[in-house]
Amino acid sequence: MTKKSNDASAMAAFAAMLDDQETKTYRKGFNPGERVQARVLSINDNFVVLDVGSKNEGLLPATDIIDDTGTPTLKPGDTISAIFVAVQNGAFMFTLRASGAVLSDQTLARAYDTGLPVEGLVKAEVNGGYEVMVGSARAFCPFSQIDLHKVEGAVYVGEKLVFLVSEYGEEGRNVVLSRRALLEKEREAQREALWAELKEGEIREGTVSRLTEFGIFVDLGGVDGLVSLRELSWVRDTKPEEVAKVGDKVEVLVREIDNERGRVALSLRATQRDPWFDAVERHPVGSTFTAKVTRIERFGAFVEIFPGIEGLIAISKLGSGRHLVSAREVVNEGDEILVQVETTDPERRRIALVPVDERIKDLKPGDFSPGAEVTGIVESIKEFGVFVRLSEAKTGLLHISEANVSKGGSPVAKLERQYEPGSEVKLVVKSIEGDRISLTTPDNWAAQSGTSDDSADISSLLASSKDPAKGLGSLSAAFDALNLK
Repeated sequence: MTKKSNDASAMAAFAAMLDDQETKTYRKGFNPGERVQARVLSINDNFVVLDVGSKNEGLLPATDIIDDTGTPTLKPGDTISAIFVAVQNGAFMFTLRASGAVLSDQTLARAYDTGLPVEGLVKAEVNGGYEVMVGSARAFCPFSQIDLHKVEGAVYVGEKLVFLVSEYGEEGRNVVLSRRALLEKEREAQREALWAELKEGEIREGTVSRLTEFGIFVDLGGVDGLVSLRELSWVRDTKPEEVAKVGDKVEVLVREIDNERGRVALSLRATQRDPWFDAVERHPVGSTFTAKVTRIERFGAFVEIFPGIEGLIAISKLGSGRHLVSAREVVNEGDEILVQVETTDPERRRIALVPVDERIKDLKPGDFSPGAEVTGIVESIKEFGVFVRLSEAKTGLLHISEANVSKGGSPVAKLERQYEPGSEVKLVVKSIEGDRISLTTPDNWAAQSGTSDDSADISSLLASSKDPAKGLGSLSAAFDALNLK
């Protein structure tokens, strides 16, 4: 048996298999052109019998393993990689030479006619695509047909890949291949199976297939799902290119399946730990820290507590008792300010903050017994008096009756002119009732201490008002209005 006759016989057998495959349905897992690991069971004059891990054995033309001297290059027990060609008379037919010299121009033409995949070696990148060698035949694969989607940084040169022959002309001088067409066929088969098993709430691994201005598309294995901008990350205003690139493997949560429109909504951030809980663990209620103002709204200022997590300082908390039209009167985007966590709301994922005056942090708890001189910061002003912060934990009230303001007009306006919110004042502790500290001016204390007992209760002074109906209320009522916690 000569080499020439061996090659002619193999070519004829392979062409016959191509003819036959047009009307055959192949077993799942054995697609035409697919490489299969097989073990040689026996060798006869015509075929090599293979164990391909299926119910039926595989057959390989004996000519595929004969060398130039006519000697078989395989023996029983050897393991080989064979290419599935077709089902012929109930037998699985394989070849070793679909990408070898036996594959002639005529066979490429038949592969084009029948749609049988062929294996080719990507030799080089050329203008507009790749040069691919299928046996001894030179073919061309456009960039757009080498993969389902453009993959940045992908290297195909030197790879053996399976293609479909999409164009064949000029007696084999113009052969165009498409790997994408083959992948799309496989994808369509996967798509039906995936739709049947896909469930909302499950986590799936997929491949990023496209980046758009409205999100990221992820191929779940036959079905593309969309990760919208909101679902990219817990961090606000995250752009798709900041999260992934085409070809990246990612884990996503299946949020919603719309079978009618064939759409799947996915989430990347749902597979990540919510940083809101990290933020409240690091900054519990009552803690203070420096944060940057990120945006201003009509109702207050937002500051960043943690990457992607913001807290709100209500506008009513920003003016140190003054009425503000806009938060910009006291802060701007980019400002770094000292804040304290006031409350947290896990259900609505909200964190309420209050600004902290550095001077208040420096106030040291001292002697608050009647007659003690204290320094404080004017915190807020009400119609009945002035609230003064004496330390981080203590607040006192300078009742309007102790503030030496003239009668008539707006009490608040007069108090603000005399005691500007945020200003530092020196006062005297007049009395203490539980956690309530009553304050007076040094002049008033000096005058009162000369005519009455130092421990006189302020309630007795207020009770002596001649017109309680028009009075400004008791100190107790004033503290109740403060609603100290």
